[in-house]
Amino acid sequence: MMRRLNIFFPYILFSLIIALLVWSNFSQTTTSEMSTASSIDTMAALDSNREVEPRESADPTICQHCGNKIKDTVQAQQKQSKTTFRFCSLDCRTAYLDARFKRLAQTKGQTIDPVCHMEVNPSWGHGYEFEGTTFHFCTDICRKAFKADPLAYIAERCMVCTKPVIPSMSLPATYLGSTYYLCSDEHQQKFKADPASYFMHRMWGIPNWLYFVSIALVLIVSFAMFEGLAYWQRKQGIKPAADRPGERLPLKWVGRFFGKRPVRFCFQLFMATAFILIIIVGLIGNQNPALNLVPLLTWTIWWCGLVVLIMFVGKAWCYMCPWDAISSWMVKLRFWKKTDETLGLGLPWPKAFRNIAIATFLFVTLTWLEIGFNATMRPSFTAWLAIGMLTLAVVSAFLFDRKSFCRYGCLVGRVSGLYAMFSGVEVRAKNAETCRSCRGKECYNGSADAYGCPTFEHPSIMKTNTYCTQCTECIQACPYDNIDVNMRPWGEDLKVEIKPRADEAYLALLMLAITGFHGLTMTPAWGELTAFLNQQVNMGRMGSFTVGMLMMMGLPIVIYAVLIFFSRIIAITVDPELKARFSYREYFVKYAYCMLPIALFYHLAHNLEHLLMEGPKIIARLSDPLGWGWNLFGTAGISIPPLASLETLWIFQVLLVGVGHVYSLWAAQKTGQHIFTNQKAASRGQWPMLIGMIAFSIFSLWLLKQPMEMRTSAM
Repeated sequence: MMRRLNIFFPYILFSLIIALLVWSNFSQTTTSEMSTASSIDTMAALDSNREVEPRESADPTICQHCGNKIKDTVQAQQKQSKTTFRFCSLDCRTAYLDARFKRLAQTKGQTIDPVCHMEVNPSWGHGYEFEGTTFHFCTDICRKAFKADPLAYIAERCMVCTKPVIPSMSLPATYLGSTYYLCSDEHQQKFKADPASYFMHRMWGIPNWLYFVSIALVLIVSFAMFEGLAYWQRKQGIKPAADRPGERLPLKWVGRFFGKRPVRFCFQLFMATAFILIIIVGLIGNQNPALNLVPLLTWTIWWCGLVVLIMFVGKAWCYMCPWDAISSWMVKLRFWKKTDETLGLGLPWPKAFRNIAIATFLFVTLTWLEIGFNATMRPSFTAWLAIGMLTLAVVSAFLFDRKSFCRYGCLVGRVSGLYAMFSGVEVRAKNAETCRSCRGKECYNGSADAYGCPTFEHPSIMKTNTYCTQCTECIQACPYDNIDVNMRPWGEDLKVEIKPRADEAYLALLMLAITGFHGLTMTPAWGELTAFLNQQVNMGRMGSFTVGMLMMMGLPIVIYAVLIFFSRIIAITVDPELKARFSYREYFVKYAYCMLPIALFYHLAHNLEHLLMEGPKIIARLSDPLGWGWNLFGTAGISIPPLASLETLWIFQVLLVGVGHVYSLWAAQKTGQHIFTNQKAASRGQWPMLIGMIAFSIFSLWLLKQPMEMRTSAM
């Protein structure tokens, strides 16, 4: 029963998240509750370092409505009220507020937090009524700041420097049908050049109390799993049992249905059509990211959603990949019928590059382009990246045998391949004896009706998902019906004893580093770091960005290498024979896979905030993909707020980081069983690894604690 329950754990976790989402959005609050924070948020409000930075005050001698000088007696009276915005008369104040309220109503201002500018859902319950108008907030932190001085947040401000401005004495600029005011000609030109960049909003990270409670739980769970379990086993005289395969749930109908060529063609045709349309929309559509479909669909829905897809359905993206589909159609001149005729040269992939170094380089390069050149906010840049990826796939298909690019060069395939080791779905042979007795090896060589494995895998001995594209060719080719699609527990490939590869190990560590780097670039700490580097060396924005990126990618690998060195040294003092069995390099490579769950689940936690906060905008954007004022599906005017409150999001994120930490500890224990023959050596040798995993998980929590600069408002 428990073994079968392991299979369904991911779906139980997913159901819990959905239930919390529904509760978050439909638990309507009463008016009396609107001034009271939830229990989580009330504790968050106790955090001393989570105060909102005060806004710059207006000139107290100038009326903010008419611009006239305020009399000294009026100044003194208004000073006693502690307001930072003052007026020459009550009429001016009333007129100013009427004008601001009218404008806010026209721009959804009452559902935009006036403090942090995040779009909010009134059902979250953080409301405050001012002058007959109710404003809604993301958390009680922003509500308290607004309550202390409402005019400071309602006031008209320069979009570039946020200084208070008087509309009648400022320079206007129109954006998306609304007029904004700038304090100078220089700022007016800056705003007009890139208005979307001035609509980012800050999102609060997890509160201090939740951060420290999470750290405490990480420490307790870590020592319980490492030392507590080992102590109990020693007391009971129990030796760690040899691993046996986890429970499998065959899905025969899945393999039969998705293995039909016309079915796969339909999926590929849909994705290829969407891919071509995305390129067209990105190139010719409105280049404002708030109007163009491409940035939101590519970087939020697809790139963020891809990780979630891998967790539950494995390499499903590869099954319907548009790059592979278009290149295959061009080379074979067939849509779905099997043919041995091809326009390709069929050259073998160069031996020197029969590894994933090219894919790793492309992954790092994409990260550099995405963040360094702000690709997520540039539709045409995103389209050209898509064209570049398609070009690589097509050229490789014409030059090399089978689908060599998928195995060696595709950055998406290799990153998803390592993550797919954790997936709850696999394609595997059912009976090893049947495979051994098979002479034709059709699963690898192909048959009259099916191709051999396109990525040069032998399904009969395949142990991991890393290079399987779930194309189902092996299922079609097998004459004995000996290959199935199975459901399985998460992380099964991480406990299988395989021959580890150095190229995969370094990519796994880079994935750990880059996921953290992505989060760091959205925090104030990243701006401070790049400013410091630029100040020291004067290398410009891109120079300091590149150096900072290389530092943040290299640092986790260096830390890991040092910890592995000490782990091996400590283990050898207990078990000297280990030195001969495993070199430092082999030890380094074997344990690197244990870091994947930490990277994967922080990646999920980080992506979740993008999907839940930015994702709903896709409904409106689909009706007007080019930003030309269309309304194809009647949804262009629909505004859907974020799908989760910050309190709910915090719970999701901490839960995911915790799950990833536990799975990394579990994977390290399984790896230790393959390495050590001496239980005492295993226990002591893994202490440095334990410290490293705790440190990386705490860093993940620290990133979640930081206020994030979100692109939602600009998209």
